[in-house]
Amino acid sequence: MWYYQSKKDDTEVIAKLSQLAEQYPTRGFDEYYFKIRREGLIWNRKRVLRVYR
Repeated sequence: MWYYQSKKDDTEVIAKLSQLAEQYPTRGFDEYYFKIRREGLIWNRKRVLRVYR
């Protein structure tokens, strides 16, 4: 039997969200996402939200 293997590599997103969570522990996803966008990283909102959850 064959199963689908996901090719997603979210290590960069995980590292960035962890860094932001340490700096701003009381903020939520929207604040983290806007900070990521302001830094010039163009990651899809759905991708970042999936990793955040």
